Amino acid sequence: MRYLIRFAFLLCLLGAVPLQAQDIVLSRRARDVYENAKKAWQERKLDQALVFYQKLVELEPSIPEAHIRLGQLYDWQRNASQTRYHYQRVVTLLPGSTESVPAYQWLGRDAFQRASYDSSLLYYEKLLPLYPERSNPAQITRRMIASARFAQEAIKNPLPIRKRSLGDTVNFLGLQFFPVLTADKETLIFTGLTPERDENMYISKRQGTGWTEPQELSKNINSRNNEGTCSISADGRTLVFTACNRTDGYGGCDLYIAVKEGDEWRSPKNLGATVNSRHWESQPSLSADGRTLYFATDRPDGVGKSDIWKTDRTADGEWSKPQNLGPSINTPEDDNAPFIHANGRTLFYASSGLIGMGGLDIYLSQRTDTLWSEPVNIGYPINTVADQVGLYITSDGKEAFYTDDRTENGRRRSHLYTFRVPDTLLTKFKPTRYAKGKVFDKQTQKPLAATIRLYDLRTQRQISEFSSQAATGEYLAVLNQDSDYSFYVEKDGYLFKSLSFTLTDSLTALQLDIPLEPILKDRVEVLSNIFFATGAHTLDDKSKVELDKLAEFLSRNHKLRIEIAGHTDDVGSDKDNLDLSRQRAQSVVSYLTGAGIKADRLTAIGYGETRPKVPNISEENRQQNRRIEWRVL
Repeated sequence: MRYLIRFAFLLCLLGAVPLQAQDIVLSRRARDVYENAKKAWQERKLDQALVFYQKLVELEPSIPEAHIRLGQLYDWQRNASQTRYHYQRVVTLLPGSTESVPAYQWLGRDAFQRASYDSSLLYYEKLLPLYPERSNPAQITRRMIASARFAQEAIKNPLPIRKRSLGDTVNFLGLQFFPVLTADKETLIFTGLTPERDENMYISKRQGTGWTEPQELSKNINSRNNEGTCSISADGRTLVFTACNRTDGYGGCDLYIAVKEGDEWRSPKNLGATVNSRHWESQPSLSADGRTLYFATDRPDGVGKSDIWKTDRTADGEWSKPQNLGPSINTPEDDNAPFIHANGRTLFYASSGLIGMGGLDIYLSQRTDTLWSEPVNIGYPINTVADQVGLYITSDGKEAFYTDDRTENGRRRSHLYTFRVPDTLLTKFKPTRYAKGKVFDKQTQKPLAATIRLYDLRTQRQISEFSSQAATGEYLAVLNQDSDYSFYVEKDGYLFKSLSFTLTDSLTALQLDIPLEPILKDRVEVLSNIFFATGAHTLDDKSKVELDKLAEFLSRNHKLRIEIAGHTDDVGSDKDNLDLSRQRAQSVVSYLTGAGIKADRLTAIGYGETRPKVPNISEENRQQNRRIEWRVL
């Protein structure tokens, strides 16, 4: 849009056209009309100028200046058909002339916007030689030529998708945009513009194959000012959104954060002067772990008109100074609407500065360490000549939701659409899975707010830290595909608990409820992530994280005494199993004493195969019976 405004403004500044009517022999009547047209133009009496220039071409159809002026005037009136006619006359009368530059510009852009890529390519190829080779207009024209060729091929090779509107229930306003979902795909949040021109956020729940009637997200968030373009955390409990013209704002539109407690959203807080500026900040996208926030801004120290930036959440809960993603992502034009997939590495965003179908197209880039790959246009018919923004792809990579923004019958309309992600696109990024469930008191069934740390057992590195909700005990964690994981769950007054599990392609989600035992005599927990070689008692290095967590728990509960018990399956002799279980229990005790836990607080005991959890009738059962337990004394 800014390009169009500048282009029209440039045309209006043209005080004269070099090839003027006086260079052509005119009749006396035509000369009078010409002089009146020229005077009206110079005095900026544009309506009069239009009448005179139209009369002039009726008298003398081959005057280039008259057609140029009429093209400008009809463009000012947004009369595309008449503008097209007169500029086509210009390039016919003055082919290859520098005086035809405005006509070639308009005709090339007009054809492109009508998806007439063959015609657009013809006009732009004729326009290019009229510019100095290294000039900025020449660079823009070369990009438009490349885009027209790209669009031609993209239409010949469309992605196998079937775009489907979310229907009148969701698309209940003329304009709704920027859909986002929770990781479990059950909750949809989007921005809508009311007939009163008020932007608000709305929420809808999945219901069978459709969606419930949208409701306002929260009276604590929506106001008489504009709120929207939000990002929701994977568990649906943290919301970052854009709000404009608030009294605590730093610019016209700022980024705010709100937290959900139970069923209610708390009052939002401005992200502060470190993130927000006196310029426009909007279109946030929060990573699944809540640690990185991507957003769009037009602050002047970027690469282009609007750029994508990011900020990281520090250990103390504050946000770091934002960083521009740089020229590998941002262009001299508009780059906005970022969406970081739940895998934390794939960025989808909209750009008008790259080769594409026209307007804002959606592109994909992958992050490796701190570097971003070259953006890839995700293709037709996801991208069309209209603006495409606000893409969201579910954590499992199967469904996409986005905004289709176009003009119909002279009026702008913006609706939400969905489609199944085709394999050709799915191969370009890695989907994720998720685990969800509840944390609760094992005895009373009361929901608990507990701290949960997620580790990748293969790397022994912490992936994320989150908490279960106090009111419901619910949690949700996004997981990478095909990995072994461990949960470490902690709550004051309860035994430290560990769990381990493997997620494969066959599972989209894992339901994992977590009961916690109060710290009471004889309560028992299993150390799920202790590893020994077969038939040996030496601890594997992968056991270190688990034992360090237990040591931390015992340090916080310094009066607690526990028993470490070893158990085996039924393979081997009774004596060998008993000895092995004792040795393994003692290995754990030795590690804990080495970590600073006093020996008189720890007792090692081996039970061999005498206390199986389940019958030893399969390898899966035997694996459960080979375990280390700890019991409160």
